[in-house]
Amino acid sequence: MDAQDKTIEGRRTERPTAEAILAAACRAIVRRGVEATRIADIAREAGTSTGTVHYYFETKDDVLLAALESANDQPYARMDELLGREADDLSRLATLLELSIPYPGPQREEWVFFLELWGRILHRPELLAAAESTDSRWRSYFFDVVRSGTANGTFRPIAPPDEVADRLVALVDGLGLKAVLGGSWMTPERMREILLRFAADELRVPHEELDRLATHA
Repeated sequence: MDAQDKTIEGRRTERPTAEAILAAACRAIVRRGVEATRIADIAREAGTSTGTVHYYFETKDDVLLAALESANDQPYARMDELLGREADDLSRLATLLELSIPYPGPQREEWVFFLELWGRILHRPELLAAAESTDSRWRSYFFDVVRSGTANGTFRPIAPPDEVADRLVALVDGLGLKAVLGGSWMTPERMREILLRFAADELRVPHEELDRLATHA
């Protein structure tokens, strides 16, 4: 029995909660992707039986969609906390941009969940409304900081604030999709370089200062 099997065996003491099943599903999705993840994989990851998974979720699609929706909600608590620590809008912008980049580790996993969810919705259009609510929350961070920084004179956007915020969101989404794939043509570091330069130009703030603040975010 390897180390993972021992860990799983140790968890077979009581029925896991629905939240634990969803967390296990997320771990399985990161390793295998949505399409390749089976109920058996989720049960093994949770240290339980397939029957227990079905106790909470009727079908594989039910548990996978619930896991993706849960995973896409989780980053917001961390973003609220980190952005709330910043005293000024330039620092908030720098932190927001740094958190938007799919660096290896948790931030890349968050992007994977985001992309897997939207890929699922492509074939389940009835789920679009719920996903749009999540996407609206994500976009609101950009709109809030650009509007606030413009109102207090920190930013001098080259176009109306909401239009600049839209451009930033579009650039993050487009570059993030490529960077999360892991190709040499768009690395997280390259995405950061393009994103910070673009934000500085659009909002007429010093690139060097934005870069410094993002480095320490």
